[in-house]
Amino acid sequence: AELPAVAAAGCPAIQIEEPQIQLLAAKGISDNVLTPDFMVEVFNVTVRGLRAKTEVWCHTCWGSPAAQRVASKEQSYKAALPYFDQLDVDVITVEAAYNRGMDLEHFGAMIGKDKKIALGVISHRTLQIERPEEIADLIRRALKHIEPERLILTSDCGFGRQSMSRMHAFYKMVALTRGANIV
Repeated sequence: AELPAVAAAGCPAIQIEEPQIQLLAAKGISDNVLTPDFMVEVFNVTVRGLRAKTEVWCHTCWGSPAAQRVASKEQSYKAALPYFDQLDVDVITVEAAYNRGMDLEHFGAMIGKDKKIALGVISHRTLQIERPEEIADLIRRALKHIEPERLILTSDCGFGRQSMSRMHAFYKMVALTRGANIV
């Protein structure tokens, strides 16, 4: 009930966490109720009617409790992408920095052209500031599979929850901007 009120108040975009579709799909975790299809339905009921009032984003990530890994660097979104494509959203956020862009081709091919892809090009799991040239390389690779008008650059996930100083977050965002400017 609160989401339509936020949209009606003029919020230009609402981002909602997806209900672990990628974990259910990628790891094959499910039972008779908690399936990726059920989670798609839950998400779509939650956002029903919002896109007529505001832009709707779906946030996905592999987690980062205290900046610790909860998935391997080889964790792929591929099995979850058909489900993400069914979500009633304008933008889907995905991680690509941490796994070095292993799913770029899948993002471009398996997510419908009606959705933008917010691609993580800097990691929230390391304090090491990425080099702009590394980010530019990832962006160039992404553009081979994702049309420029569909590509949004972002971090793999947020910096604010745990384990990263404002200074690290600031310089990571500077690196993102510099990498984008190179491209």
